[in-house]
Amino acid sequence: AKLYDKIRRSEHRYRVSQEVIGYHSTCRQEDVVQLTSVPTPNSVPELDSFQYDSWGCDGENILINVLYMFEDLFTISRFDRTDLIRFILTVKKNYRDVPYHNWQHGFSVAHAMYILLKLDNRKILDEIESLSLFVACLCHDLDHRGRNNAFMVKFETPLAALYTTSTLEHHHFDQTVAILQHDGHNIFKQFSDREYRRLLSEIKHDILATDLSLFFENKGALTPIILEQSFDWTIPELRKRGKSLMMTACDLAGSCKPWAMLQNTVKVIFEEFYDQGDVELREGLELVSMMDRRRAHELPKEQMGFMNGICVPCCRLLVNIIPESKPMLDGAEENLKLWEQEAEDH
Repeated sequence: AKLYDKIRRSEHRYRVSQEVIGYHSTCRQEDVVQLTSVPTPNSVPELDSFQYDSWGCDGENILINVLYMFEDLFTISRFDRTDLIRFILTVKKNYRDVPYHNWQHGFSVAHAMYILLKLDNRKILDEIESLSLFVACLCHDLDHRGRNNAFMVKFETPLAALYTTSTLEHHHFDQTVAILQHDGHNIFKQFSDREYRRLLSEIKHDILATDLSLFFENKGALTPIILEQSFDWTIPELRKRGKSLMMTACDLAGSCKPWAMLQNTVKVIFEEFYDQGDVELREGLELVSMMDRRRAHELPKEQMGFMNGICVPCCRLLVNIIPESKPMLDGAEENLKLWEQEAEDH
């Protein structure tokens, strides 16, 4: 009887702790009321450009723009507007205050996907796929700690114990599902059970695709197919790979922006990298060069390698399956030239 009572008390403590966590991880009702009172604009022309300065937008403007993009892309009658507002506010709250992988980055990636979906004049993707891609972009780095997967594994964190591959990406998806399960946050409640299951499956695939280590396998598989001009969106496996490529490109969209915007983005990215490097250095670990602030003078060379090895190849592949994405490739190639000039000057 004492053991049973102890177990019951433990269960109650767990439930109370979950209630407390739930309260503190969801948005405030007054914020919901405030945003609900703001009418969604009829149009926001500046959002229609890949060159939009998403990192220059802040505060309530980001929230309004996310709401606008959502309502512009999808059949809004299928959604409860208050639930949608509550969901967006809680997603914002569950991004940590880290230099780069924060709410601003989530908005930036969602904006890039917004443009790709708007340009889909051929209607390659159905509503479920498009909705999943957009929500996945918005949520793809939820609760990011400013440390990468390698750090999680090296320091044997609880997250690494849960997931041995794509550690953070699995966590980001879990956080997305947790938010959807909060009262008043299920933006998919008017979809059928079958549609709901498919939405979650698609979102999981899309968020996991942002693990940059997976891009190389996808690139290797897609390159010969694209060279042979045999890519076909109607083939299920290629369709999945195409959507993964879209996620990677949107995650890297900052590298395709005008040079001045890119410089601001690189500054916060490396602030986060150097913070991680400082921790690893204190623990006596060997640092990769991009995490070592003592080698900051090598940044242009680092960026050349990143642009040549990942960003430009990604955009080249994408333009072959979504020709309308060419402005992203143009921006990436222009920035590569500028990094080459910077490297020469150093």
